[in-house]
Amino acid sequence: MSALHAYEAALELTERMLVCARAAQWDQLVELEKERGVLIESLGQLDADPARDPEGREGKRRILERMIACDEEIATLTQDWMAELRQILNSVDTSSKLQRTYSAR
Repeated sequence: MSALHAYEAALELTERMLVCARAAQWDQLVELEKERGVLIESLGQLDADPARDPEGREGKRRILERMIACDEEIATLTQDWMAELRQILNSVDTSSKLQRTYSAR
């Protein structure tokens, strides 16, 4: 796999991650993020000397800009999800405390 193809594959995974985040498919999002992490780690070897590929540099730049935009939206969506989880956990904790308090009587 060439470096440019690896960047394109990473972008495709990132776009799929965004679709999952928009659909609140958190488990699938995590799996895709793991897969993308492995691919990005391999880029270090595939693109060991990016200065030697001036033609591919512009394509990589566009891909990275799109990936960053997707990651920013994913971060916003996951922050909202985390806030919802905190509210749910706080509600459960409050309910548990109330139940313990009134069950002890």
